[in-house]
Amino acid sequence: MMGQDIEFNQVYNKIQELLKNGKNNISVLEEKVDVELQMEYFRISKRLYKDLDKEAVLVDKDDLLDKDVSIERKKELLSSLAKIDNPEAFRIIEAYKKNPDEELVQWSKLAYQESKMVLETSLLGEAPIFISTGLGGKGSKLRYFIVLVANEGVVLKDWQVELVKKELDFAFTKDDGVVEDVETHSDLLMITALLPIEKNIKNTLSMVVKECNELGNFLMDSFIVTNVKNLELDEIRNMVALSKSKNNKEDMVGGDNNELKDIL
Repeated sequence: MMGQDIEFNQVYNKIQELLKNGKNNISVLEEKVDVELQMEYFRISKRLYKDLDKEAVLVDKDDLLDKDVSIERKKELLSSLAKIDNPEAFRIIEAYKKNPDEELVQWSKLAYQESKMVLETSLLGEAPIFISTGLGGKGSKLRYFIVLVANEGVVLKDWQVELVKKELDFAFTKDDGVVEDVETHSDLLMITALLPIEKNIKNTLSMVVKECNELGNFLMDSFIVTNVKNLELDEIRNMVALSKSKNNKEDMVGGDNNELKDIL
């Protein structure tokens, strides 16, 4: 459903390796952008880079404002402008991003981020590491969508919900993260939160579950976490049902085989 899963520990360890080697210039895409669209952007961007004519691209800049120019042509123009290490190109994209064609709202966000990175590389002499996810992030933090699920047959009581919220706030604050939103249902909590890229989200959430279960053992040890998109309630219930039907064989994230969907 979510596309190819990426082993969390492998990706997390790679990030730690980069940070350990002094690669601290990491850029996180802050905007929420559909992952499939991101992949399309990177494919087109890679193709255009081979034969990029910077002067010709700048000459054609006014095509972005021409209603008669096709959306596909504007996609290519934005992607091409984003590759030019010139403040003029950045300003063109920045201006267009403020009032884009409806179909190119997300595309212009990606072009803006790439253009910003290209300029930084030109000025600093070192290319930043770019991390993009469907849910975006803020600063050096990634945004995650999390689901904590009650044990089978448990209807969450008010005090249990409040306990989970307090433990979430404590754990994320301790790890320099932020809990943005908690939506409660009878047997689960849907959470949106930010956590620094160098922090292990698996460990943070496992600690929350452990602390809560010391007072009643009401949460499943397994949990759902993704940074691709916010899941709908019916999607979540299907995942939980599938997990239970397979005798909790880690279709959800948790236990000793945690996976994180599409982190990079």
